[in-house]
Amino acid sequence: MSGGFDNEMKELLDSFLIETQEILDTLDQDLMQLESQAENFDLLNSVFRSFHTIKGTSSFMGFDQITEITHHAEDILNKLRKAEIRVNSEIVDALLEVYDWLKTLLKKAQAGDTERVDYSKTMEKLHKISHPEAATEEVSVGVPAVGAAPPPAAQAPSVVDNLLADPSFGKKGDYFTDDELSMIAAAFDEINRTMTGGGSAAATPAPAAPAPVSQAPVTTPAPAAPAPVSQVPVTTPAPALKPVEAAKSATPTAIKTAEPPKKSIAKELTSDDKAKAAVATETTIRVDVNRLETLMDLSGELVLGRNRLAQVTQELMQRYENHDFLRELQETSSAIDFITTELQSAIMKTRMVPISKIFQKAPRIVRDLSKEFGKDIELVLRGEETELDRGIIEELNDPLVHMIRNSCDHGIEGPVEREKSGKPTKGTLILDAQHEGNHIVVNIIDDGKGINPEFLKMKALEKGLITQEQIQTMTDRDAYSLIFMPGFSTAEKVTSVSGRGVGMDVVRTNIQKLKGIIEVDSKLGAGTTFTIKLPLTLAIIQGLLVRVQSEIYALPLSAVVEVVNTDLNQIYSVNQNEVMRIRNQVFPLIRMDKVLKTPSKDDTLENRYVVVVGLADKRLGLVVDELLGQKEIVIKSLGEYLGHIRGMSGSTILGDGRVIMILDIEELIQEAHSVAASVWQQQ
Repeated sequence: MSGGFDNEMKELLDSFLIETQEILDTLDQDLMQLESQAENFDLLNSVFRSFHTIKGTSSFMGFDQITEITHHAEDILNKLRKAEIRVNSEIVDALLEVYDWLKTLLKKAQAGDTERVDYSKTMEKLHKISHPEAATEEVSVGVPAVGAAPPPAAQAPSVVDNLLADPSFGKKGDYFTDDELSMIAAAFDEINRTMTGGGSAAATPAPAAPAPVSQAPVTTPAPAAPAPVSQVPVTTPAPALKPVEAAKSATPTAIKTAEPPKKSIAKELTSDDKAKAAVATETTIRVDVNRLETLMDLSGELVLGRNRLAQVTQELMQRYENHDFLRELQETSSAIDFITTELQSAIMKTRMVPISKIFQKAPRIVRDLSKEFGKDIELVLRGEETELDRGIIEELNDPLVHMIRNSCDHGIEGPVEREKSGKPTKGTLILDAQHEGNHIVVNIIDDGKGINPEFLKMKALEKGLITQEQIQTMTDRDAYSLIFMPGFSTAEKVTSVSGRGVGMDVVRTNIQKLKGIIEVDSKLGAGTTFTIKLPLTLAIIQGLLVRVQSEIYALPLSAVVEVVNTDLNQIYSVNQNEVMRIRNQVFPLIRMDKVLKTPSKDDTLENRYVVVVGLADKRLGLVVDELLGQKEIVIKSLGEYLGHIRGMSGSTILGDGRVIMILDIEELIQEAHSVAASVWQQQ
């Protein structure tokens, strides 16, 4: 094969992997809905089409195991569509097993792993469901036509099988011959009958000539005009695609429609038709993530330039007042400021994905855990359309899964216990997401038994995580934070879900990586709410500028909880370390002039400010000399020469050209923990 053709096949493989993953992303949700909406025929058809599309494209790409298992799942769905069987929990369980296998097989295909997997037990379940009268028969490993009832010997030859079996197909020249085009058209006609449930595909004789485009049956809503050649599906084997022109017309995208290819299909379209088709099919494109990263970097540089221009303009206006030329410069600077802000926002939106990408995994998790624990749990999803940076959403997946499992295991009681407490036997778990300024707030709410702070204290004491003296000064909020300590668990025995004391510790660690905050609020007997607050993006952030002695520093605004004046009446000393009480919460105080080794001659705290910062469940008060306001900042690495400087996460450039440091909240908190360990163990 030529190098060009190899590239074409690689593009086809990449397209197959992406589109199959997209189908699986929605298929999981559809299967969960199917269990509760058994009479929803549109939903059933949607699930059928998903499996059918995966089967068709995987067959085209040569992934036999994907083809085989999806075919058997499709058999069951075809019987459901014909009302030969009805949706029940057993069928949904089996289809979800197929879904799990498809995810596994797709990962293997992506990694180039050709080793076969053993899904024979799942195949037995599928065969038993689709052939209850012959449950003891051996499961067929072939791929018969969907809904085929007669034995193989009684079936007419399949057009698709004949086409695939012809070794000379597609090798008679640079283009398909008229006979080959006729065979392709017949194959598509056969596939259409299968997709619309019109009977056995194998029993359909080959038509004498390709069907006109206007007569070709489809299983998706008809587009405004016939699809362009690039969208026409081809189910011929790889050898038939030797000409580059043929390979280009055989994208996996095309399996969504089923129209035979034409020699000059473009001639049959009017200019108006082509325009409508273009509008209908070119609303989205796929872009390499690296290109988006480059755009984000350039956007950051543009923000720095904008800030510098605004600073210079302001200084000139102050120096030379009432000058017409400078007023024009100021107007131009304001326009560039506006355009830069809009451009940056647009670029950031290209990286944004809805949180439904991870929310959609929750129904399956809750369903499986409900069955495992014998609980009845209703899941409510809110704010699924809320968007955040794709890098953050990938890191948020594991913490969210841990917290859902924790709520199902520890939070919501069993039906008997709930009934005794006067609650409905069905528990409720709510996942809620919403924007709040430049942050996204995710709430995990359950109506379970709540958290007993005294019980947590005793458990932590038993495990040697805290001392009796620390218990005496702990508030309920302090006690709730104990669940995030490494090795802490309230489970009486180790199960597949909990008991090892690592789940919530993982949650805290991941939230810290994302520069986020997590809070716990609970009411005994009424339920628990976990609140996660995250920045929308980690590239260009809002920063709070503060002055410590003569130096200016930036604090990520996402980590700032509040800012207060120093109240000497609320500052105490615990174990020779300064703490401050704010609304019944005690925070360790860190004097930034001492940490940064620029001690002030005046050691008093009068006329200073305390910036309360938070990371995950921890809180810390930073004493600074002056607040300089909020600023949009671009995080810059310190580079290999300077390397890592403790307490600093990077640098940024101000509008006047000065380089200032961005404080690393995580390391400051760790530093406070090592200096005042006894205080931190209470937080």
